[in-house]
Amino acid sequence: MTALTVSRVLFVCLLINEAVVLARTPPEERKRVIMPRAMPLPVLLLLAPFFFALELPGGWGWWAAFVQALGLGMEIAGELQLARAQSFSMSANLPAQPQTTGLYRRLENPIYVAILLQLLAWAAWMPVAFIAVAMQLESFRRMVREERKYLARLAVSHRGADSFLWN
Repeated sequence: MTALTVSRVLFVCLLINEAVVLARTPPEERKRVIMPRAMPLPVLLLLAPFFFALELPGGWGWWAAFVQALGLGMEIAGELQLARAQSFSMSANLPAQPQTTGLYRRLENPIYVAILLQLLAWAAWMPVAFIAVAMQLESFRRMVREERKYLARLAVSHRGADSFLWN
């Protein structure tokens, strides 16, 4: 099995995880989710490595697959932590209680960081996909602004090592 094959399988796992999260989200909450602008473009760009992939030199392909696996594990761990606390929400103004333990002890938004790690590693196979990563980062920044507004209303401030990404 090649690194590219492993990377493709991990990307499909990311897509399946996102589909499950979306399917479990109530329709009224789904309407409030902030998506990347021009949504079809990032989707098409992220599909590019399935059809056109660069040959990554040396062990870089395995490094990309490792980063994707790390990101997927981190994303699932963050989702499980929020689910256990009954605080998981796809929109910015619904979490019942902000988290400050586990992954959230060090990171403001570990799920967003995990998704970005996965997308960055995936985009290494076809650099045009980095445009989609930039578009996703921009939508995460808009989402974090909304989350911070919501937390301010609760008189809660939470920042982490990743906070510079969202400013």
